[in-house]
Amino acid sequence: MIIGQVELQPRMGDPISGLDAAYTARFEAGAQLYNTSLIAEDGLGPIFNKQSCANCHNNPVGGHGSQTVIRFGMEDKEEGFIELEEYGGSLLQVSGIDLACAEELPPMANIVANRLTIGMLGFGLVEAIPDADLLALESSGPGVSGRANIVALLEDPTTTRVGRFGWKSQLATILSFSGDAAREEMGMTNRLVPTENDPNGILPPAISECDTVPDPEDGPDAEGFHFIDRVTDFQRFLAAPPQTPRSGMRGEQLFNQVGCAQCHNASFTTSNDPSLEPFLRNQVIRPYSNFLLHNMGLASDFIAQAGAGQYEMRTPPLWGLRTRRPMWHDGRISEGTFADLINDAIAEHNALLSEGVASAQAYDALSAEDKADVIAFLGSLGRAEFDMNGDESVDLFDLPSVTGCFNGDGTDQYDADSPCAVADIDQDGDVDETDAAWFAQALGVPFDTSDCDGDGVLDIVAIASGNASDGDGDGVPDACSVCPGDFDGDGAVTFPDLVRVLSAWGVCAACPEDLDDNGVVGFSDLVLILSVWGGC
Repeated sequence: MIIGQVELQPRMGDPISGLDAAYTARFEAGAQLYNTSLIAEDGLGPIFNKQSCANCHNNPVGGHGSQTVIRFGMEDKEEGFIELEEYGGSLLQVSGIDLACAEELPPMANIVANRLTIGMLGFGLVEAIPDADLLALESSGPGVSGRANIVALLEDPTTTRVGRFGWKSQLATILSFSGDAAREEMGMTNRLVPTENDPNGILPPAISECDTVPDPEDGPDAEGFHFIDRVTDFQRFLAAPPQTPRSGMRGEQLFNQVGCAQCHNASFTTSNDPSLEPFLRNQVIRPYSNFLLHNMGLASDFIAQAGAGQYEMRTPPLWGLRTRRPMWHDGRISEGTFADLINDAIAEHNALLSEGVASAQAYDALSAEDKADVIAFLGSLGRAEFDMNGDESVDLFDLPSVTGCFNGDGTDQYDADSPCAVADIDQDGDVDETDAAWFAQALGVPFDTSDCDGDGVLDIVAIASGNASDGDGDGVPDACSVCPGDFDGDGAVTFPDLVRVLSAWGVCAACPEDLDDNGVVGFSDLVLILSVWGGC
């Protein structure tokens, strides 16, 4: 729903705005399979890491996870990095449906690295970024020099695109990502990757002793969709994480000033290709990434993969950063507050031979106040509108802060760095009735049942705007409470409640003792409390 010219941002894990009933059904069908734990009869194994997609990508479902997988290879003085494909490299599958086929780390593997599972939020929008826009960000020479990884599509090996998914930008489309992950992470062969990943080089017919399901294991359902098609739909239709405030924070200016935006490019506009669905077409997105490969020096994972060198890593998008635990490609940054995590992650960019050295040092030279502003900006990436207390949910606990920020006469002007900017959805400098109406929407208040006194104003709007009191914080005006005047909540209006009224006597705007909401606690309120005296 749109109020004025503003639309509430989807929450983390929600579908993208604009899905019709048919696309919503596809999103939900994909979500169901994304959460389904496979068994051997479904095609799981013979070796695998997890039984479902959601086991790894779960913060929220489809978002970043806290799981790591293991990559390995061999560094040879003459040949350089060798993936050891004949030994099941470079991904180690740590589980198996049969111990006889369990994979082990080859003894010659002298490079072993952890990889943190990435998030899929906004995947369809990232896929829709034109290749030309990514190629335009390439640069070479000293300092920062991003490089696009041009990769073939698994669904059409004769076609290449700029890679953008995975820590090495090794995949260019969501369908390629789904087909690769189904086989690599769960052992489900499919039409894109139709043969098993043989553990430790065990070749057929020995593999058939562990896996008796014919390949490819992913077949069509009653509607003709395969597993990889369904989970592709889910990932493709996931909304981008919210950003609150949407723009204008001083910390973003400092983020750009120290050079972070050279790699963490703020925004793109998706393609206007008519073959794209309308909700993916011509959309402005803010992923804070260029999706290119950069030399991270000794801060890399030393694994060469799909055209990416040992020291090259994709610039990870920062949207949704607020909820990301742990951080860095191998999850090495996991302890402390959000500020601690950010400071540690930036410090990692200062590694020997890393392209991020100059930016890391420029950040380190900032004042404590400036660093706090940068961290506050990064904390806006993934924050839901009206999440006033920062607990990653929007509920009645946020109501007092929204009410405190309400200034419908516009006398106070909130900038993007004000705590009240989280409730100023249209960023017009104040929190007013329009924002209060959005707060009701964010809470999920049903519009046809939330006007208890029938005055044409939503209860939550009346409370947030200060036009109705809500002493017990239940989101219902006190005037509509079953027992108005029961301030201590003991189920009866008695002497302690009367004392509350007398103690608040006089001008008292928006206080719960003002039972008739006229801005004054007086004789009329005394009459009201006496009229309901006793149990209620």
